[in-house]
Amino acid sequence: MLPVIKILAVFTLIIIMLRKKIGLGTTMMVASCLLGAMFGMGAIAIIKQVGLTLASPSTITLITALVLIMILESVMRRTGMLKAMTDSLSGLPWNPRIIVAAIPAIIGFLPSAGGARFSAPLVDQATIGSPYRAEDKVFINFWFRHIWEYSLPLYPGLILAAHISGIPLGTILIWQWPVSILWAVLGYWYVFRRYRAVPVCREKAGPQVGDLGRDTVAGGAWKHMRTLTANTWPLWSTVFLVIGRLSIVGSLCAVLTGLILQQKYPLQRVWQTLRDPLTVRIVFLTWGTMAFKDIIQSSGAVLEVSQVIIASGVPTVLILIILPLAVGMLTGLVQACIGVSFPLVMAVVEPTAGYVMLAYVSGVVGVMISPVHLCFILTAEYFKADFMRSYKPLVLPSLLVVAGTFLLYRLTV
Repeated sequence: MLPVIKILAVFTLIIIMLRKKIGLGTTMMVASCLLGAMFGMGAIAIIKQVGLTLASPSTITLITALVLIMILESVMRRTGMLKAMTDSLSGLPWNPRIIVAAIPAIIGFLPSAGGARFSAPLVDQATIGSPYRAEDKVFINFWFRHIWEYSLPLYPGLILAAHISGIPLGTILIWQWPVSILWAVLGYWYVFRRYRAVPVCREKAGPQVGDLGRDTVAGGAWKHMRTLTANTWPLWSTVFLVIGRLSIVGSLCAVLTGLILQQKYPLQRVWQTLRDPLTVRIVFLTWGTMAFKDIIQSSGAVLEVSQVIIASGVPTVLILIILPLAVGMLTGLVQACIGVSFPLVMAVVEPTAGYVMLAYVSGVVGVMISPVHLCFILTAEYFKADFMRSYKPLVLPSLLVVAGTFLLYRLTV
């Protein structure tokens, strides 16, 4: 049991440092050094491994992909494409509940720290005149903002999971798309089931068939749909290219080149994004996470811990669910959850797409029901909602997603 106790000590340090608002990059670097020391690595060996991690092709690829995603987000935000996406939704003659849910989902196309705070004012505006409570608005904004966490290759957690497990990112996306659909359906049912009809201000509801005729309404809807499609093409193009087995870096480079040319975006602004302190933090964060992964393997920790787990007789499937779920709840960060838990769970099993799906979804669900999740905290604060009354509704549908994923796993293995 000693190796497990050592790992738990390192996990405890990670949680304490994150609770103290210490950066994830710094936290992971400190945890890496402590882990190496506890499993018999000397100072020189630890420093050497950290340097080798930064120079490794997998780390360079991962950092490059994340930086390219930041540039993509910056270009789409600064050129007004993101605003055009949300504006076009309000003109569609859809059920207003679908539009309310679609707003944070559209914003969620582009991952960013605390991104739910950006979509919260839009959800608030879209629900004027509706009977939704503040806690309902928290659920809508937080839940639908994270639909794509399971299936969009722009999310760092997915890229990291593919690197650690060795399963191609495109394969993971194909396996996990049903989870995004399940997430959307469960969330829609859970929050809207109490509201059979939601009153909407007439000026916000869009043109009425009786006022303008069906052809005019259809023409207006088609115009808004074209606008929505025209402003989301970089996102879906990236998805299709990755599923087509082009590397994430290659896909992002191709899409970014086309986007910059289309928008006549100044290269000077790209340089400004590269120099942004947030970009530097992302690079250091990724380096720290990958260093933790490499040290947990090179120190022999993975082998020792996996032997203890196997000897304990705990079913493999439970390990794949419980360990990522627990780490996700404790950290509240997907990248930290994947970086910490995946080296361990992937050492217990021979990685397959089914195992990766089960472990990844469990980890993300753990992050979603973590009371320290930044997006949840910011959303509850914006809507001035009661923390516990906002938190409780998240638990049941989240666990149902894990149950649904387990069922999908059993049907496909």
